[in-house]
Amino acid sequence: MPDAASVDWEQLDMIADGFTPDFVEIYREFEIDLPRILREASAALAAGDLGKLARSAHQAKGSAANFGFAGFSGVMARIETQAKTGAATGLGAELQTAERLFVESLAQVKSERGI
Repeated sequence: MPDAASVDWEQLDMIADGFTPDFVEIYREFEIDLPRILREASAALAAGDLGKLARSAHQAKGSAANFGFAGFSGVMARIETQAKTGAATGLGAELQTAERLFVESLAQVKSERGI
């Protein structure tokens, strides 16, 4: 998986359906909700609750994939898998990578699609 932020523009444009006001409202909720999920994932890791971390990663992965945040979704898939197997080594760094990719993907969408 490349380390650069990657947006699946075809997926984003398909779900956006012309970037209607309804879509923009849902996208704004996604922008607000994903950082909360990432905070929950970080807290779960700090508490050693890999089950909760896996659930948070799964939720973030799916939401991000729907909006075409492919790079971010891929990292969250790795986090989910690793947490499910009980291997916590490196998960802090993976979460930092995910956070960076999320921010970079948001910036790409804003630059390319104006939202």
